[in-house]
Formats: sequence, C-alpha cells, structure tokens
Amino acid sequence: MPPIQRHIGLLSDGNSLARGIEERLEAEGYQVELVDTVEDLSELMLGLSPHLVLVDASHIADLAVAGAARVDAQLRAHLQNRRIQLVAMGMQDSLQARLRARRAGVDAFLLPPFDVDAIFSQLQALLSPTVEDKLRVLVVEDDRAQALFAQSVLNNAGMEAEIENDPMHVLEAIEMMRPDLVLMDLHMPEANGTELTAMIRLHPTYRRMPIVFLSGENDMDARFEAIEAGGDDFLLKPIRPKHLIAAVQNRVRRVRDLETPVAAPGELDEATGLLRRQVLLDRVDAALGTGPEGLDSGGALYLEIEGTAVLRERFGLAALEHVLVEAGGLLGSALGERAIAARVQDKAFLVLATGLDDGALDMLAGQLRDGVMQHAYEVGGKILQLRVSVGICALRFGFSDANALLDTAELTCRDARASDRGIKSFVSARATELRHETAQVERLREAISQDGLGLIYQPIVAVQGGHDAQFQTLLRMRGPDGQLLPAADILPVAERGKLMIDIDRWVLVRAMGVVRRQRDSGRAVRLFVPQAMTTFTAKGQAEWLKNELSALEVAGSSLVLESRLEDALFNPPALQRFADAMREDGVRMCVGQYEHAADANRLLELIRPEFIKVAYKYVAPNAPPEARSELRGLIESAHRLGIEVIGSRVEDARSAATLWMSGIDFVQGNLVQGAGESLDFDFSAAVL
Repeated sequence: MPPIQRHIGLLSDGNSLARGIEERLEAEGYQVELVDTVEDLSELMLGLSPHLVLVDASHIADLAVAGAARVDAQLRAHLQNRRIQLVAMGMQDSLQARLRARRAGVDAFLLPPFDVDAIFSQLQALLSPTVEDKLRVLVVEDDRAQALFAQSVLNNAGMEAEIENDPMHVLEAIEMMRPDLVLMDLHMPEANGTELTAMIRLHPTYRRMPIVFLSGENDMDARFEAIEAGGDDFLLKPIRPKHLIAAVQNRVRRVRDLETPVAAPGELDEATGLLRRQVLLDRVDAALGTGPEGLDSGGALYLEIEGTAVLRERFGLAALEHVLVEAGGLLGSALGERAIAARVQDKAFLVLATGLDDGALDMLAGQLRDGVMQHAYEVGGKILQLRVSVGICALRFGFSDANALLDTAELTCRDARASDRGIKSFVSARATELRHETAQVERLREAISQDGLGLIYQPIVAVQGGHDAQFQTLLRMRGPDGQLLPAADILPVAERGKLMIDIDRWVLVRAMGVVRRQRDSGRAVRLFVPQAMTTFTAKGQAEWLKNELSALEVAGSSLVLESRLEDALFNPPALQRFADAMREDGVRMCVGQYEHAADANRLLELIRPEFIKVAYKYVAPNAPPEARSELRGLIESAHRLGIEVIGSRVEDARSAATLWMSGIDFVQGNLVQGAGESLDFDFSAAVL
C-alpha cells in the first residue's frame, strides 16, 4: 500500500481507459485528481504539487505545455528534493512522438496497446523506485581543494565519495573501496590520468568499471588519448554540481543495468513473460552506451510474424492476439539466460543478445525462427503455423540509440522476407563505400597540399546602407568530374579524415592574402570566415593566427571568425578563451545559425561576439508569426549586448522586408547578389 497522501494528476477527456486507471489507482490508496484542460493541470501542479502527472493520449498535443508547467511548478514550490514525475501516453510509436516526449521532459512514455494493470505497474514503479545501494565514487585528484569540491558535491547528492591524492596509490584505493566509478584528474605528478587508466584497464576485474575524467584540459588530442586509454567520458572544469552528479549517476546506472538483467516488478509483460517494450529499449540504450569494450560482440534480432493481416481477417483480432502472445511465450522460453526480449509491435519482437559473435547471432536467429515456425497453434479448432522473418543487427556498428537500432533492424527484417532463409544480417560500410571514403579523403588531402581548394564570396550588406565592404567566404573544391563541390560536401569528409584544422588554416591564409591584395589596391575589405570548433580549440591556434597576421601584415579587424551555435555550445569556455586572445589583435567573432534559447543567450553573454547570424527558420518565406515575434526579441536582446545581427540566405524581397521591420542590421543572400569569385560590389548603392 503506498503512503497516504500520494497525489496524482490525470489530464484526460474522461475516456473509459482513463477512468479505469483512476479507479485502479484509487483502489490502491492513491489520491487522483482528473482534469480536462492543461490550464487546470497547471493550477493543480502549483496548488497541490502532485507526486506524478499522467497525460493520456487524448491530450498528447498538450504535452509540451504540461512539461513547461511541471518545471514552473517545481521552481515555485521549491521542490528541490522531490521531482514531480511526468508520464505521457502516446497514440502511436514514432521517432517524432518520442522526440516530442523527450523535449517535454517526460519520465516515462507509454505506448499502445494499453492495459490498466500494466500502466498501474509502471506508475507504481516510478512512485516507489527500487532502493539501490549508495553509489561509490573514488576521486583521484592531486589538488586537494578540487578533490574536496567533487567529494562534497557527490556526498551531498547521496553518494559515497572518497579521495585519493596520490596517483601511485590508486590501485590500492580501488581494491579497498571497490568503487562504482573513478573520477580522474588528467594532469598529476608521477603518473597522469591517461597512464593510470591504462594500468587500471589491464586488471580484468576493473575492465568495465567506469572511469570519467574531470579536467581543465582543452587540447582535443590529449582528451582523445585519455578516452582511447580506456576512459568512458571527459568532463571539462569548471563544471556545475548538477552536471557532475548527472554524469556520474547516468554512467553508473548504465553499467548496473547491464549487470542486472533480472527484471524488476512491473517490467515484465504478464501475458508473454517478456520484458515490456520500453524496458528492453532502455537495456539496448545501456548496451550501446558501454563504450568500445561492450560493443565487440552481441546484437539485436528483429522477428516479425508475416501475414498477420490475413490471419486477422480470417480468425478475428482476439484469436490473432492469442496466437501472438503464445508466440511471445515460446520465444521467451527459448531464450533462457542468453538474451532478453520484448514485443515491440503488434506482430514483431526484439531480442537483445550480448556476448555473441556474428556466427552465434545467426545461429540464435535460426533457432528462434524455427521454434516459432514449427510450433502448432490452435485457433478455433484448427491448427496453423506461422511464417517468421528475422533481421540481425550487431551492436558494434555504433547505433546512436535504441530507436536507431530498432529502425535498422526492422528494415533489415524486410529484406529478410525476400531471402531464401528468411534471415538477413545488417551490413554497414561495404568495402566499396570504404574505398570511396578513403579516396575522398586522399583527394581532399591532395587539394590542401597542392592549393586545389578555392573561395567564392557573397556580400553582406547593411540594411540602412553603408560603405564598409564585407563578404562571406565560401569554400569550394573541384571534384573528379570537374564540378565545383560546396562546403557541405567537403567538410564532412574533412571531419572524418581529421583534416578540419588543415582546411580551416588553408582558408584563413587564403582569406588574409585576399585582404592584403585588396588593401594594397586601395580597397579595404572585411571577410567572414567560418571555422570548426576543432580548430578553435586546437592547441596553439591563437598563437598561430597571431603569427600569420603579423607575417602577412594584415589587420585583425579585417577578419570575422564564425562558429556555428551548435558547435559553440559544445565548449563555450574554450571559445571564450580564443575570442579573448584574438580580440587583442582586433579579430572579431560571429555565432552562426543562431536560435533563441537559454543556453544560446548565456553563450552570447560569455563570448560577446560582435555579430550573430540568425537561423534560417527566421528568414524562411513561410516562417510562422511566432518565429517573426521571436526574431524581434532576439534582435533586441543582441542589440542590448552591442551585437549586430545578420540575416543570411535571404532569397526574396518579402523576407528582406520582414527582416528590416524586425530591426536586422545586415542581409546576405541571393536577393542581394549570388556568390562568386569577384569582390566587386557597390556597397554605397546597396540600400534595402
């Protein structure tokens, strides 16, 4: 029986399923408040601070508003030590639906078919979570003040943290404490964090123990070395306490999920005995997040029952469901301890099998398929047999999450239907693709070394008119067929080939040469030059650029270095240090593809760029009114910080007029002039 006064808010139109859930919860001692508008739900959360809020499928369109109201209620009620759980019931499973649920901040996303008992079990599991042992963390840090800070943060979060200041005694400390995670500094006397990690990984007992680095190191090569030595994550100092806590808890939780395959109460489907769908997907996410060691073997099998539409028409929905439940039960009994499974669609099952190589996965797929197909199912006094197709996806292919793996496995299963065996394995990066990728990288490397790249330019014009000549630089390369390849085709290859720093430095040197020639001909020009975050954070990049400016006798004020917002948010402190260092030489900064958001606003206050370029959603011809309104607020905020705003990719007069009325400072796009090799443009006559 749950504790007295456990309140639950239920947003629903009062359908029969919602009434059934309400009755079941109240029968178990929970107090349920059913509301039919999101406004009433907001008031309920503010006034009552319920322990859990359930948004049923009839109000799924209100989920984002409900999520925002939950955050507001938490803040106003000062519920630092208790979270209002948010649960949503979706109408169908899709990537878009899951993305909307994630953005709303749900703690659980339930999908059909719905069952009152199953929903109750899931809600109860959220309201009465399993009590776990305290997380044990060993902090390896030679700086006592830093070590005490980390220990205090973790202990205050309910963990057990101990400090080891001497790196030479780390193995003894691990042996004594047996921590769930090691929080490791990178730079220490006698032995650095990379060396210690490699030593720890040599011990078989500690191969899977998470090691997370906490360091102020900005050199990407040094950070990659630490990860390659066996580190699981790299956190950058200074770090907010809540970020440190979340990183530690999430990493340990993933390892524990893998090491604890036994299902908790409420995780099993009562009919088949298999795991519930979301539980299995969470296990898949955990398997994908264990790092390279966990991905050497194992995979997922997607089994689909064929011809269910014909069976439904012939025998009815209830009979078909009985057959599918029986097939699921057979599948579960055949797995034993080797794997776990769940029903992921009406006619499909997903199996997660760890520790198996490709041959063993194929063998398991054949055994499971034969077991389900050879069984005799009795329906209405008749005996029938099922046809099954199986798609196999090995974990080592590096899927981003469980949904990506699930989608790929389903597509592979479709291919399996046409095969003789009815079984198909997913194959990634075929040999021809690998050869093509290698050839692309080599062509790009050759283009860099032999000056085979090129720049074209597009004017950036002041809305109110002006004489300053400024252009956007755009990278191009001539492909094997003679066609000019845009940056969008070049840069992904450069990133995969680790050539971004070389590319960016080539562009900067070429841009500075253009500036010098224009100056010598009596025409000053300012160039906007995009750069990758890898380049901004490269060791010695600021010193390199200072030297090039001096050698070429070019004023720093002739350059505006541009970083995409998404990249800049990856490491704001490093970008700030670079910007501050180059500002001494007059080099200006621009944040591109800018969208209004809390993190983005904090970035502007930290870096104080001279320019921002707004995202295309604000300048698109069909931009909704709310985007236009948001743009006006964005521009006003930027102007208060002394930042000028650019609208790029402007193609039509209507968009330009809207930007002008919003207070934009500059416009770039084909409406003004298309990109080309010439720097001839009359800025004094260009008034929008």
